[in-house]
Amino acid sequence: MSSYSPYPNDAYAVGWISALPIKFAAAKGMLDEEHGDPKTPKQKADRNTYALGRIGKHKVVIACLPMRGYGSSSAAAVAREMLSTFPNIKIGVLVGIGAGIPDYDGDEEQDIRLGDVVISSDSETGGVVAYDSGKRLHDGTFKVAYPLDQPPVSLRTALSALYADHEMRGNRIPQYLQAMLAKHQHMEHRYKYPGQLKDVLFRADYQHQGGKSCAKCDPRKAAKREPDIRADANPVIHHGVIATGSSVVKYAPFRDEIRRKHRAICFEMEAAGLMNNFPCLVIRGISDYADSHKNDDWH
Repeated sequence: MSSYSPYPNDAYAVGWISALPIKFAAAKGMLDEEHGDPKTPKQKADRNTYALGRIGKHKVVIACLPMRGYGSSSAAAVAREMLSTFPNIKIGVLVGIGAGIPDYDGDEEQDIRLGDVVISSDSETGGVVAYDSGKRLHDGTFKVAYPLDQPPVSLRTALSALYADHEMRGNRIPQYLQAMLAKHQHMEHRYKYPGQLKDVLFRADYQHQGGKSCAKCDPRKAAKREPDIRADANPVIHHGVIATGSSVVKYAPFRDEIRRKHRAICFEMEAAGLMNNFPCLVIRGISDYADSHKNDDWH
């Protein structure tokens, strides 16, 4: 492979933004073919570092947020600079980890578990809600007042086709992961499935008991879910509202409040900087439950 892509910059139509280096590595591991650096030098104002390649029939540009530079403003800057160098990008994806918002006391069909995947999709909101951008009213209530655009019709129709395909054949995430680890065997120790026994959802009123793990936490305080253990370990793909905000959420009562108010099933921190200027879907792998309990195994 040469150090430069054999394709011109305007041949790339898919832009992929990762929030953290560990996710950038996983994104690169998913490429069917690597292309090297941009054939045409980046615009002077473009500070991004890119990985170019092909996934299926699509030529893809992958960029990562700056180290310790997460958040909506960083995401907006990365997207803006990406579009200056790759002007023909028509489809964007924002991919990384997110905090799941479970509903173990309700009758919802979506049973969010660690390792599952959430895709932003909702007919009312477009799929992403900026829950902490708005105004405080005279009665003390908070009104969200920062509308976010829906993804373009072409992206939503493609999502509908993918949803139908998954209904017929199931998702192919396990096969894709196996193929990646077969090509990059040194990644296996960090990117393999931790196991369902390490997926514990505690009730919202039970706080973490200290330490770097939940070894001191009382397993009797775990929420009852049906079934306790799924029939297989394959990730489930959920479509719904993703709540985006400016801070990491580690407080279960607030998590449940956002679920009730916005029907949200996931938290994240970058999407508000993209939706109105970068036509994209937000895709998050669930790595925690937005509570006080420590569980870094799923990152």
